[in-house]
Amino acid sequence: MAFRVLVAGGAGLVGSAVARQLLEEGAEVAVVDALVAEGDGRSVREARLEALRVFPKAKVVTADLSLPGAAAELFREVRPGAVVNAALFPPGGPGLTAMLEAARAHERPFLVHLSDAALYGSPDAPGQPALEAEPIDPGRDPVLLQRMVEESRLRGTDLPWVILRLFDLLAPGAPPSRFPQNALESLLGGEEVVLPSDAPRDLLHLGDAVHGILAALALRPAGRTINLGSGRGVAPSLVLRLLGEKASRPARFRVAGVAGRPGRIADLTLAGELLRFRPRTTLQASLDEIVAARLTPAETTTSRPRSAPGPLRPAAAVPPSADAPREVSRRELFGFFRGPLGGGRSR
Repeated sequence: MAFRVLVAGGAGLVGSAVARQLLEEGAEVAVVDALVAEGDGRSVREARLEALRVFPKAKVVTADLSLPGAAAELFREVRPGAVVNAALFPPGGPGLTAMLEAARAHERPFLVHLSDAALYGSPDAPGQPALEAEPIDPGRDPVLLQRMVEESRLRGTDLPWVILRLFDLLAPGAPPSRFPQNALESLLGGEEVVLPSDAPRDLLHLGDAVHGILAALALRPAGRTINLGSGRGVAPSLVLRLLGEKASRPARFRVAGVAGRPGRIADLTLAGELLRFRPRTTLQASLDEIVAARLTPAETTTSRPRSAPGPLRPAAAVPPSADAPREVSRRELFGFFRGPLGGGRSR
């Protein structure tokens, strides 16, 4: 059986969400992951794969796609028409080279490569939005240096591709090592939250990110680099205050320590023009989901009794502006995946 979409890094937070959405809409998906211990941890990644195995059109494979033999064998077997690369390859290694070579040898699938908006350096002026055309600055961060190398290798190939630079994600049910889940755990435990910086951050709901990724798969703006973010700056202290209100906990925090790279806010002009993308989920709705995922069915952080949180509102959409691009509807989007993908050639 020919699987239409291969999701590399399919046990990760973003990769598993993309794979699940495709599978729920009836697409055939090969989910591939090396199941390394880094990131959210092996047990979390294994649980995500188990949740995907129940879909009849899912093919779940444990493989390291940075190895030429493993990549060639998998592409020869699966023969995907499209690939979503959500894999996090370790710094200093071969990265996606083997996967690119395997893809070139087998039907040249369209490749959606997920990169990191942290590649953007400091703005020339406060509040300047991050534009895809501006120079990137990985600094000395080995992970960002690896991301820069991967983008460069992708641009040097003759495969059809698009690069999506993802901004910070708000993901209900994510492990407590991620912001703002780690802050919520501290609030629930009655602890003070220490923020390295209170500079505004661009926070995007995971569901909105998935919709943008699938729009890139469907519309195929080959050879382009595109931001996926909310386009809005949010101070972490505001996030903490809202989490405290929703979880009925006092929000105590201070700003201390060494701040990391400056947060940038996404310019979404290209995302709107090329993907018809605009974020739909509000910050309030995103945090409602995060608190609900943590406190339901029961609180387990400490043994102290806690008062119940207030009512949780359903996810809310941002009203469209008069000149906003028309979004790709769910029916349009998944119509692409139910039909043939044309061997992965760009549209």
